Amino acid sequence: MYKNIDKIPITFGPAELTAILGISRNKAYELVNRADFPKYRMGKKIIISKKHFIQWMDTHFSDTSNGTF
Repeated sequence: MYKNIDKIPITFGPAELTAILGISRNKAYELVNRADFPKYRMGKKIIISKKHFIQWMDTHFSDTSNGTF
């Protein structure tokens, strides 16, 4: 698990997302398959930008009152 935001790579995939958020692999894929989640697909490969992920978290973090992302 990443304890410092500076340690997160500039780009990462669902495997790293599990470590960043401390969630299961299934939950990470559920999250990246959301239409509003910032990712880039190259064939089957999913690439997540640190910058856009943080922006997404900032806008959605307060929207967890229902317990889901």
